[in-house]
Amino acid sequence: MRNPLFVIALLTASALAGCVLPEPAGPRDETPAGAYRAMGFNGTHWPDLEGARVTILSYDAFRSSFNKLAAQFTNLTNGTAVLITEEDTGRVLQRATLERGAPSFDVIYGIDNVLLGRATRDGVFRAYEPTLASRIDPAFALGPKWPATPVSHGYIAVNVDPRANLTIETLDDVRAHADRFVTEDPRTSTPGLGFLIATVGVYGEDDDDDYLDYWKDLFDGGVLVTSSWTDAYVNHFTGGYGQWETGARVDRPIVTSYTTSPAYEMYYGYDTLNANVLAPNATFHQIQTMGVANGTKNLAAAEAWIEFTLTDAFQATLAEQEAIYPVARSVSVESVFAGRDPAPGTFQPAPFDVATLDAKVEGWVRAWTDLYERHRASA
Repeated sequence: MRNPLFVIALLTASALAGCVLPEPAGPRDETPAGAYRAMGFNGTHWPDLEGARVTILSYDAFRSSFNKLAAQFTNLTNGTAVLITEEDTGRVLQRATLERGAPSFDVIYGIDNVLLGRATRDGVFRAYEPTLASRIDPAFALGPKWPATPVSHGYIAVNVDPRANLTIETLDDVRAHADRFVTEDPRTSTPGLGFLIATVGVYGEDDDDDYLDYWKDLFDGGVLVTSSWTDAYVNHFTGGYGQWETGARVDRPIVTSYTTSPAYEMYYGYDTLNANVLAPNATFHQIQTMGVANGTKNLAAAEAWIEFTLTDAFQATLAEQEAIYPVARSVSVESVFAGRDPAPGTFQPAPFDVATLDAKVEGWVRAWTDLYERHRASA
């Protein structure tokens, strides 16, 4: 059995147009000169990076957005953006931790509100408060010291293919159909980890019928646990795009994904709106960050990229390409989701803040791992 502590250590993703923004408080000797324009493409409001290169470390799914965004960044700054990826956020954090202080990249994308505390303690980020920070909705603030910048958010949730004719409205209903459910390993996948957190939110811990009892029932009932979201959603979920684009032999009508996934499928031509399980605490609010890598040798370019992620151009791309929400208050997602997504604020996610997650998540994953390995050994 893999040591769960080792595994979680590796796991653990205004209206300013035309304004010249003031410099934030504190020394800025090494930051890009000049202020930034939040909307539009007027390069005179951005520093000239003179061809300097910024390398972004991210999870694979960001590839779908990157080329268009990199070209826009070059137009604004005369800098060059390069992307390197790992399969998932767990591996991003693993690599960032191994290379801290002397990284082969300058910016890290995808560390979320669950993993941010560990990443900060491990020293993978260089703190930076963006000039455009006021564009971020205050609801997504992750602390006063700015180890990393919130750039996107979404709600991890159970999706259900309605063609299966199952009544799935609560996590108890999922338990009753465990053999039709595919979810991700919380040690290697942030959606899987978000679902584990949601089960703690619904069932609690230290009770007669707590989250571990729930998971025991899932294991006994035949739940399928995969290593990644791609494997679960693309290769197994009957309501996903995998069967059309990859020819996957899908076999499970219940999956852990995001509340926006059903609307996103419709945006790209799927003809059936999958359902979300939105019972109280049954979803998890994930906030993803973009941070300057500790030890970068391209600090000015790295900070310029952070600023770029808060422009309308970058923020609007997230919904269309990644099925997640922007953090900038000025950016609408209506053209992509068309009101088919359950609006944030109309349902109640699991009630855990960053401090609680940082303190508790290792224990939850350790306990889940012990239960999972015992189940596998007895199967």
